[in-house]
Amino acid sequence: MRPLLCFLGLAAFLGPCLACPSACSCSTKKNGRLLAECAYKDLQEVPKGLSSNVTILTLSANRIGWLGKGSFSEVPEVQSLWLGYNQIGVVEQGAFISLVHLKNLDLSHNKIADFPWQDLQNLSGLQILKMNNNRLAGLPRDAFHSLKELRSLWLNDNELTTLAEGTFDNLPSLSQLQIFNNPFNCTCKVFWLKKWTENTSVSITKGGSTLCVAPGRLKGRAVMDIPDQHCVAPSVQLTYLSNLDNSVVQDGLTLTLHCSVAGSPPPEIRWKIQTPGRRV
Repeated sequence: MRPLLCFLGLAAFLGPCLACPSACSCSTKKNGRLLAECAYKDLQEVPKGLSSNVTILTLSANRIGWLGKGSFSEVPEVQSLWLGYNQIGVVEQGAFISLVHLKNLDLSHNKIADFPWQDLQNLSGLQILKMNNNRLAGLPRDAFHSLKELRSLWLNDNELTTLAEGTFDNLPSLSQLQIFNNPFNCTCKVFWLKKWTENTSVSITKGGSTLCVAPGRLKGRAVMDIPDQHCVAPSVQLTYLSNLDNSVVQDGLTLTLHCSVAGSPPPEIRWKIQTPGRRV
């Protein structure tokens, strides 16, 4: 009777640890971490029935098209989540909010255009983030500001035309960055990126080319080679010459000034007018 009780007790102890959907294979690694391997299974959604103490979840190369708010509620202990090579086009806000132990997140080779960046605020331990080969056209300036442990960031092969100044600030652990193969519009709004790359210790992987596609005069030129003078504001002095001899301009007279400028983005013009009496 005692051996049977022991067996039942052991089964009760191990049962939850080894719970595994039929489409997956689950095993315990040598380091004690529980792996759920669900890649190449033609899955259209995150499978149900995963053990709550899964720490490595592989869902790569399936046909998953969306991630809902509760997609990972069963696996709050996950540290590595691999979702590359799916068809993910929709990621709902809150999809990753419960994964506070996450260290590695791979969303590469999907169709993501919009992403709930606020979800990253809870992933303060994230070390590797792969979002390459998606359809991202823009990033908020503070998208990564809470990721103090982030070491590797992959953003290459997206549709980024610009990056807000300061996008990579407050990332003290960042050591590798991939941003090549994006259609950058090399206006003065991305000039900061050139200066940042010249002074940072971050390794910017050159697996492809970080080239300008616009404006026309810089097309095909590397973002890192934008001429310094390209973004220096001109200093112009205008002198007003009256076409009337001995004319006197009285106070209250309306003076209209015209200035034609061109640039990308369109420049802002500020007038500073100083009178003979040194008034501005």
